[in-house]
Amino acid sequence: MTASEASKTVPRTTQAAMHVSSLVHCILLFSSNLPTSVSAQSSSGSSDCTFFAINGSSFAESTHFTHYRFYDFRNIIDPLPPPVGQSSGLTASHTTNDSSWLLDWGPRNQAQGAANRVSIPVNYLPSNVYVSPANEPSSDYSSYLTLATSKLGNDTQSAAEIGFLPATDIVYVSLRVLARVSGTPGAVGGIFSYCDDESETDIEILTHDPTSQVRYSNQPTTNSKTGVPIAGATANDSIPSSNWEQWNVHRLDWLPGQTAKWANGVRLQTSTVNVQNTTARSQVFLDMWSNGGTWSGPMAVGGSAVMEVQWIEMAYNISGGSAPEHGATVCDIDKVVGSPVPAVSGGAQNGLYWNIWTWLCLVILSTTWLA
Repeated sequence: MTASEASKTVPRTTQAAMHVSSLVHCILLFSSNLPTSVSAQSSSGSSDCTFFAINGSSFAESTHFTHYRFYDFRNIIDPLPPPVGQSSGLTASHTTNDSSWLLDWGPRNQAQGAANRVSIPVNYLPSNVYVSPANEPSSDYSSYLTLATSKLGNDTQSAAEIGFLPATDIVYVSLRVLARVSGTPGAVGGIFSYCDDESETDIEILTHDPTSQVRYSNQPTTNSKTGVPIAGATANDSIPSSNWEQWNVHRLDWLPGQTAKWANGVRLQTSTVNVQNTTARSQVFLDMWSNGGTWSGPMAVGGSAVMEVQWIEMAYNISGGSAPEHGATVCDIDKVVGSPVPAVSGGAQNGLYWNIWTWLCLVILSTTWLA
């Protein structure tokens, strides 16, 4: 009797048992090979994310960030200082919508003398940083963070600055701020990452400029010996809204070998010139200031200006950050403001795995049937 003839003599009950066994084997094989990150990726909470991704360019999409923060000032009912506590530190992800933002952002408290014969002394005061109730009706917000500057009668400038406290050794960042600027000519609103005067990336709004214009720079912007501007280090661009007195999302990307500056989702400036030094300690700042110098211009005595902020969002790496490993949950911060979501949805991944294991099971079953 041939092997083929022998197989035909196997009782039907035995064949059925073999088929059931093969099916069970397929199910077990599928279950054991599902990626462990699928269940985590079904949640949109940033606490499930192990890395954070951004959009915009090949530079941006190849950069993954280990840390994420979102500070929401839109509906802070009690703007008083928070109880004694600690900053979010090295926690991978953190969001806040109350006065606890002060645990992560430190207002500058420093008197700065005149930088030269043209400029005037500047006093950075914590009292110039505060949460204000909205002065206009809106269903989107009832409050915002305010940074204020004013020219005093004694020929000094009162100014405001906040620095990000949890990380002073940032290496690469994508920083977004929903803000508006208004006030007397002669002030500067700044959003920037800073190591020193030779390693700095800026978004600056000057109140003596046209309201359509924002200045983007990688420091230094001029040759220290000749004073000649460095090509590609700075640009003045018109923002899509044509009005920085309105709410605009200003975005700064410091990436490997490149910086990019955005407004309202439109990339306006990209530069590979004087990209920040990655071997030194860098920190993120927002400020509102003037010193009467050639950059800010003079402000009239009694004049004032403010930068108002609805929210700050940032993804960043610190010194020694690592690249995503197999099975890591990478979340996209550009899908929903303040809520990173999986860069590849769990459904899409499940579909991929179902396809692979369905074909594998079919091969196993067909082999059993034909045996």
